[in-house]
Amino acid sequence: MENGSAKKKYVIPALTILTFLCCVIMAIVETVIEPSYWIKSAVKIVVFAGVPLVVLAAFKIKLPSGAFSLSRKNILAMLGLGAVIYGLIMGAYAITARIFDYSALVESMTSDQQVNGRDFIFVAAYISFGNSFLEEFLFRLVSFMTLSEQSSKRGKTAAYIFSSVMFAVYHVAMIGASFPPQLLILALVGLAAGGFIFDFIDSKSGKIYPSWVVHMFADIAIMTIWFLNI
Repeated sequence: MENGSAKKKYVIPALTILTFLCCVIMAIVETVIEPSYWIKSAVKIVVFAGVPLVVLAAFKIKLPSGAFSLSRKNILAMLGLGAVIYGLIMGAYAITARIFDYSALVESMTSDQQVNGRDFIFVAAYISFGNSFLEEFLFRLVSFMTLSEQSSKRGKTAAYIFSSVMFAVYHVAMIGASFPPQLLILALVGLAAGGFIFDFIDSKSGKIYPSWVVHMFADIAIMTIWFLNI
């Protein structure tokens, strides 16, 4: 019992440090090591999914029950929400296309990610479906939903802030060198707000799928913009 209590005491710090370290490791991979896209993606699978699962097992932390359950009604509602998100992003793109030089931005992103035209369809599919799930697994399921279950009411508010801020800050490594300063600030504020919304919709459903589907459709919109400006 004493050993179990000791482990329980360190659950919240462990989850917090885990998320932070996973982000730091991937930031180093993204900005310092800069391997090929597919090697980087393989590393991210290990860091964002493999390592958290090992840590959760070590501390005997169970993922929220029902987090992966799904019904037909849920699917239709999520697809509808995803379609709205896609429309909003594409609408924002249409409005701002004359203000920002998206072709230069896409060229910079393509160079940073070491992606060529032949790889684009595979990279776009992976980013939209696989990468989005990895990020939702770490930022939503681990650093928000699981952290919230281990916390007091006050701690749940902190989990909202922590997961959404880490979600936004993590993306600096991927877009910091590509975005002009004013667009970078806007993107970070938007990412933090988006992370908070993702937390909210998952907390209401108790499932990871709502935020994953929204994230997925947002990435599909971004890939559409990328494709239009290649």
